[in-house]
Amino acid sequence: MNKLSSEQIELAAEEMVSIVDFSEARSQSMEEIDQLVREARQAQAQVIGQMIKAAVKFVGKIFASIGTGLRAATTFDELARLSDRELADIGMSRDQIASVAFDDMALRSTETTFPVYRGGMKVARPTNDWVDHIAA
Repeated sequence: MNKLSSEQIELAAEEMVSIVDFSEARSQSMEEIDQLVREARQAQAQVIGQMIKAAVKFVGKIFASIGTGLRAATTFDELARLSDRELADIGMSRDQIASVAFDDMALRSTETTFPVYRGGMKVARPTNDWVDHIAA
């Protein structure tokens, strides 16, 4: 077995090059090669599965965000349609409508990762034209 000189090791470290000593390498049987290929394909399938799972989770978060935004827009629209008297009855003034609608949106987004799919939650139907256009 040939040993590497300290100069060769130092040069490899400076160049950040891997040194492989093939003097102890042995040939592999077809069964061993087949096993390596199977293991590599299994690892590849696991990585692809993780990537698909991450993509589905990402798309789910996008839909959840869209649903949260639509609910906030619906809340804003419904409050804006109320008269000043009706708003006063519920303890609000007209200049608080946006704050209430979007604070509610922020609160709901912290409750769950997927608020659109949460059991028992009713998704309000948007009532104004621009929200209908976005939802379409």
